[in-house]
Amino acid sequence: MQAQKQIEKGTLLCEVHAKLTTETIKEITPFGIRVEFNFAGEAAGASYSGRHAETALMFLKTDGTYDGEAKILQSTNDGDVIVGTFHGVGRVTGQTTSKGEGEVIFVTQSPKLSWLNNKKCRVEWTTNSTELDKKFFAL
Repeated sequence: MQAQKQIEKGTLLCEVHAKLTTETIKEITPFGIRVEFNFAGEAAGASYSGRHAETALMFLKTDGTYDGEAKILQSTNDGDVIVGTFHGVGRVTGQTTSKGEGEVIFVTQSPKLSWLNNKKCRVEWTTNSTELDKKFFAL
């Protein structure tokens, strides 16, 4: 078994730049709407780079705030697979823009990325009508 890599709290682990591929309104209530978003793009960081895919289910409240969850799949340029589950909150900041923050927990079977297993990360993101930018920081 490989020794755990020591990552200092607050270290930027990865940045994601992705495009919106689909958007589906799942439910409309008097309190807001539930929307599913799918994104595909690139992940890049000091330890790995590769593809990023994500499905996010957000509940947009009538006050302009939202909360949600996402499932993340990343495949590195070396063929390693990383999955993550995410929970977070955000706010609409303009007609087609938003920002938010939350936490993700990663899991992988890759021996060289085993330090990511059950690693909790803080996530910050911004979106516009068609793009998602995310940053993952070690906790």
